[in-house]
Amino acid sequence: MAKRKIDYAFKSYVLREHNDLLQKAKESSLYDYAISQLNNNGVVCHVLKQHKEDVFSMNDLLMYCLENGLEKEFQECIKINHASYYRTLRLKQRIETMLLNGACLFLTLTFNDETIQNTTEKERRVAVSRYLKKYNCMYVANIDYGKEHEREHYHAVINCDKVVFEDWRKYGNINVQRIRNRNIQSDKTKLAKYICKLSNHAIKETTHRSSLIYSR
Repeated sequence: MAKRKIDYAFKSYVLREHNDLLQKAKESSLYDYAISQLNNNGVVCHVLKQHKEDVFSMNDLLMYCLENGLEKEFQECIKINHASYYRTLRLKQRIETMLLNGACLFLTLTFNDETIQNTTEKERRVAVSRYLKKYNCMYVANIDYGKEHEREHYHAVINCDKVVFEDWRKYGNINVQRIRNRNIQSDKTKLAKYICKLSNHAIKETTHRSSLIYSR
């Protein structure tokens, strides 16, 4: 079966201009699931306890989009949310494995002005990958941009208890936080959601795709 071609320009447009619709589609999906759980199993999900008058069922949201010429945008929101769900699930499984293996660190890798000016985004991505590979352990990383100045940096979770700061100094600075794995369920969920958010945020028309960096 041929692989579906993704229109990254349109996806970027939806993420940028229709974030409200994306959120409504997510809420509608959760609402429909909660209603099915209530009707079929008598289970009252948390979403039904929240007083949200603006939450549509998925069918009502579709009708709203059809009436307002947003059918393509609606369909793209469904695809984005679907992909986000399974990407988060895979990340949870991977991070759980890392936490069960032992110590983990959460890294923030930033670039100095010289590196930003003299390298391309692809070259900086390669630098991050090479730095993480040196430790010969599991890791996952992704690009992010500062809220105020859109300054590029990376976040990573790595399955080791120590990294060498000096090996990164030529590129910029590094911040290290130890992940406490006493509560594995809480840590892996928090980290997976954060990295998944970064993955969606990083999609731009100029790069076409921003994949997570994984250890092999």
